[in-house]
Amino acid sequence: MARAKKRADGRYCAQIYLGRDAEGKKRYKSVYAKSPAELREKEAAVRLQLGRGLDVLSQRDSFAAWADDWLRLKEKENITVRQMDNYRRAVKLWADELHGYEIGQVRADDIERVLIALSDKGLSQRTINLYRSTIAQIMRRAVGRVIATNPADQVELSAVGRREEQRRALTAEEQRWIWDTPHRAQPVAVIMMLSGLRRGELAALTWNDVDLDGRTITVNKVIEYDSNGAPSLRHVTKSAAGMRTVDIPQRLADYMQGMPRDNFLVIPSARGGVMTESAWAKLWRSYMRELNRKYGTRTPADLARLQSGKPGPKALDMTIPNITMHWLRHTFCTLLYLAGVDVIQACAQMGHADVSTTLRIYTHLDAVHKRKSVSKLDTYLAEQAKAENE
Repeated sequence: MARAKKRADGRYCAQIYLGRDAEGKKRYKSVYAKSPAELREKEAAVRLQLGRGLDVLSQRDSFAAWADDWLRLKEKENITVRQMDNYRRAVKLWADELHGYEIGQVRADDIERVLIALSDKGLSQRTINLYRSTIAQIMRRAVGRVIATNPADQVELSAVGRREEQRRALTAEEQRWIWDTPHRAQPVAVIMMLSGLRRGELAALTWNDVDLDGRTITVNKVIEYDSNGAPSLRHVTKSAAGMRTVDIPQRLADYMQGMPRDNFLVIPSARGGVMTESAWAKLWRSYMRELNRKYGTRTPADLARLQSGKPGPKALDMTIPNITMHWLRHTFCTLLYLAGVDVIQACAQMGHADVSTTLRIYTHLDAVHKRKSVSKLDTYLAEQAKAENE
């Protein structure tokens, strides 16, 4: 055991020999305590860590340095521009919140405190999960090197953050709205609804990728958007599974046959170029206003505006569901299920990286379908009872 010395400030100190560095210089770990008994406990803890092969001196490295190293490693991976922006934002948050912390000082309650504060600010579960995943990955790099366990794994919070609206498929009525409402966004909605393409995949789609005779769409590139909404082309999709050939139904092939081909892009911007994020937002807002005008229920405030003679297209209250592009993609997966396509094939068509994603959707649809089956039984029993009473 290292020899204990009492310092002028009343604390006890011991130095534990760690061996020599690459230059042959002796290395020591200093341990401080308020009493000899506490000092012995701390010495024992350090020696236990040494026995596990941990670099106890590196425990004093700053958390920020470990976070920066993790981020540089992430930048070398095949990650989308938007995801890297998200990671950079998350690393900055943790570096700010844990400013001055050594990597060995980070505790589960430090992480919980930050996550709870984010939840109190009204951030969504998805955003908070991003921050939680980031800190977990940063600390995981240190496990087995300088720390024994990952404090993020000890965080017991669950389902913190604002609940996001559930993604769902369009109802049969909402699908009719799409088909019966001509608009510049209608091709976007129809293609996504009957092919399951993601927005970035559709933005990058060219007519050379479309074989209407063979009824296929080849997905081999994607448009990614940075934090400013600027587009960039990548000849790789969200995951390896995203590189795929989608078999499209005849109805979509017939619809696309009637689309203009005055641009090499299937869905160009109003100026003929690649759709930017602002262009998508503007187009979709216009589409939702048109669907709302045509199918929405007018509120008393709407009726008053209409009577004034100057309601304006933006003045009508939104009374229809706010259909999102991902709802359209979810609709395609639902149609595959209803058509009897097996989950493995549906996974390939959707471009899911893991079949478990498709399986979760199919499992949910199974539950809905079974409830409908029970309602059919109710109808049958009611008809049977009626026949017996006649």
